[in-house]
Amino acid sequence: MQVEITIKVNGRPIQTHATEVCGTLEQMEETIHALGKKVARDTLQGAVDVVVPQRPLFRKRAGVGGTGGISPAR
Repeated sequence: MQVEITIKVNGRPIQTHATEVCGTLEQMEETIHALGKKVARDTLQGAVDVVVPQRPLFRKRAGVGGTGGISPAR
C-alpha cells in the first residue's frame, strides 16, 4: 500500500513523504510510526522556518549630545 503525506504550512507545501507500507501488521505499524515521527519533525521545522524573527527586546541607546567618549573635567 502506498502512503503519501504532504505537509503544508500556511498553504505552502513544505515536504512530501511517500512510503510503501507492506508486510505483517507489526511491520506496517513500525513503518507508519517511523513515518509519523518524520512528519512531526518536518512539520515543526517548517513552522519554525516561517516565523518572522522578533526584534530584540532591548536596544543600545543612541548617544545623546555626543558626549559618549569625553571624560569628566577635573
